[in-house]
Amino acid sequence: MRRRIVLLVLLGTLAASCSPASSEGPARPAGLDELGGSPAILQAQVRAATLRFVEAYRDAVLGGDDLGAVTGNALLRRWAFWVGVTNRAFPGEITATTTIGGIGPAALVSTEGPLLEVQLAAQIDVVAQPADGEPLEFSVPMDGPVRLVAEDEGTWRVTDFVRFGVPVSSAFLRLDRRYERPGVTIELDAFGAVPNWSFFLRVSAPGDAPVTLAEGDATLVARDGTAVGEAIEVSPPLLRVEARQRVDGAITFQPLGEVRGVSLRIDLGGSPNPAPLEIPLSSVVASEG
Repeated sequence: MRRRIVLLVLLGTLAASCSPASSEGPARPAGLDELGGSPAILQAQVRAATLRFVEAYRDAVLGGDDLGAVTGNALLRRWAFWVGVTNRAFPGEITATTTIGGIGPAALVSTEGPLLEVQLAAQIDVVAQPADGEPLEFSVPMDGPVRLVAEDEGTWRVTDFVRFGVPVSSAFLRLDRRYERPGVTIELDAFGAVPNWSFFLRVSAPGDAPVTLAEGDATLVARDGTAVGEAIEVSPPLLRVEARQRVDGAITFQPLGEVRGVSLRIDLGGSPNPAPLEIPLSSVVASEG
């Protein structure tokens, strides 16, 4: 039951740094009149863009793929991609609703773009029903500043926002690392840790044999090889990668208080059995904070 449910809590996973950045906005935001034009029209445009983003996030929980289209930078587009991957992998049905508590007035953060910021109070309420077992109900808070950039006249897209009290910009880390072993290639794409530590990766089986990953073969290990953390979720597509195929997925752990000397160990199986991959967490987690 836990294995099937925890993936939904990611919601793409999401992610937080070891030392999260403040979710507060600019101390002295400029007025919208600095942009020129009608402040009332700009306020309406930004409010509508913020509402579209919240709804696109909800739709991504349900399996939609439009979230990336309402984001305004590469980091958030990558985050949106993994939101879709992790939620589509859930082995069951999901329902989700949004509640908007309020959207504050837009303030100018920077004239480059330009970049605006609004205070959002919202949440997404989720019910995840696995194929067997009891449903899980939880909420994703989206309370804090939302930053938006103007890509075209009248078109605003989100470049950063706060979820679970942490801005995505300080919480979602691009990695772009590639590892090769006999019969397998692993691309570690991103890392995040809200509400858990999640490693987003692609696994390829370039040869004539499939690659397998048992849930117990993804662990966090100390220097002496002792397991100090077991995966609480492995995306189902990662459990078996057919020959000459590639799949995307996530491996999720509960956060540790200390990362020194700890590595992520991925012990893939297949024919021939590839050597285990060990990635020091200090090179991943510590680089955020």
